[in-house]
Amino acid sequence: MDRCKHCGERSVVLDLSCGLRVCSSCGAEQAADNFQLQAFTSDGHALGAIVQSVGDFTYRDRKIRQADVQISDITSRLGLSAARAADVRAMVSEVTDGEFGVGDWFPVLVAACACIVMRRSHLPLAIAEAAATIGSDPHEVGRMVTRVIGFLGLDQIPEFDIFRSLERAVRTCPSLAGVDEERAEEMVRQGRFLLQCAVKWFLTTGRQPLPLVAAVASFVAEVNGVKANVEEIAKEIYAGSHTSKLRKKELMETLVKVAKALLPWGEDVTLKNVVHNAPLLFRCMEMKAKAGTLDMDRFSFGLERAFGGYLSCEGNDSVYFNKSIVSDTDAAGCKDIETVKLSAECLSRAYEKAMESFDAVEPSGESAKSLAKKRKMESARLLQPFISCISTSSENLSFEEILERDVGYDAPPPSFVAGLEARERRRKKIDAAKNRINKVMRPPSTELHAREDGLPQKRLKTTKRHKQDADAGTIDWEDCIIELLLLHQVNEEEIEEGHYSRLLDLHVFCSVNMDK
Repeated sequence: MDRCKHCGERSVVLDLSCGLRVCSSCGAEQAADNFQLQAFTSDGHALGAIVQSVGDFTYRDRKIRQADVQISDITSRLGLSAARAADVRAMVSEVTDGEFGVGDWFPVLVAACACIVMRRSHLPLAIAEAAATIGSDPHEVGRMVTRVIGFLGLDQIPEFDIFRSLERAVRTCPSLAGVDEERAEEMVRQGRFLLQCAVKWFLTTGRQPLPLVAAVASFVAEVNGVKANVEEIAKEIYAGSHTSKLRKKELMETLVKVAKALLPWGEDVTLKNVVHNAPLLFRCMEMKAKAGTLDMDRFSFGLERAFGGYLSCEGNDSVYFNKSIVSDTDAAGCKDIETVKLSAECLSRAYEKAMESFDAVEPSGESAKSLAKKRKMESARLLQPFISCISTSSENLSFEEILERDVGYDAPPPSFVAGLEARERRRKKIDAAKNRINKVMRPPSTELHAREDGLPQKRLKTTKRHKQDADAGTIDWEDCIIELLLLHQVNEEEIEEGHYSRLLDLHVFCSVNMDK
């Protein structure tokens, strides 16, 4: 028999009526981590063993047990390996001094530690994804990440790796699940190159990285003929759908500017056809980045090799396009082509011959939609040498190397451009406000002369009344503030900066308080 923990006697027996072990001497109920409950028949034969666990766990033991379960559940849903999950548990234990915890704050702490561990391992795990896994707010998880880094005294953790995040999105998103391995690899290479260009064009500066990742993934998918909606990709990688659409539009607008600077037909490239011109544009940008200059002769040779069958002429039709075989007499006759007169019989015979040739064409039985799809596949096959043009030498580049790389176009930061446009807009509002003030303070000279001469004042006919009413209706709160600041003789350059609250406090409200 086992010894009783209360009286010390070896009189612990099993009470079959309740399934517990009790002391026959003092009657104290005993507890054990693991024991076997033996069931017997009336003859004394054993029926089997039932394993029970009646743990004598304290509050701390139960808390740690529950914390381990939560950590395992969260790390498994985030897709962390066993080694990374162990690192997360060790970090949580270090933060809580081995006490762990229970409550709504504990999953937030586990998600924050998971983000830090993955970031230090240079693996893509966004705070938004971790927050969505535990059903919390991303800002709350982000604040917890900052607190953990400060509490543990960690060095500056690496930045979010947008290149690995793009690769993960291309390979794991359900929207791109049907893409074969070779095409997925090509999409990753193109996406990495495009992200490097976006970094050089300052499209990632001061912005959330996931919307741009969704925009690039959607764009390269369209370039490779894969149907993928940017909103679906953004939802799958926990990025904002509206912001992702804006980033994609901004990226395409920038590519249009690059095409106008590099491609010979760049003036014809628009937002509608930039996807079709993207493979050739990538080729130009890569050649520019490698050689420093763009060799258009080499580029034209590549076009001739890809589209030689379409650019060349076959059969008897070549005589009409080959300038070398046109005689001087024919060339001189072409100059007077407008003076040539054709008879009705000649036109009739030509029309009949054309109709006979048209009737001789056998219908293929294919619809217009299938023919368009066939032409699209044929053009994609011809562009394949240009699609597979992004080399692997540009995959691992530092931030400084990306900025120094010349891809044929240097774009200023979007925030800088927006600031210049805002200053220009405020300049126009200032000029309009000055005109309105001058109209009130200095009436037109015609009316002044009429009053001085004593002549009856004639009512001036307003031919643009509707336009004036429309202009008066466009005055907004900003126009009113600018007028108020101008009346208080505020410097116009300070008004252009747009710090209205500071200017109102310095020049308007301060003067009112001084008058009182």
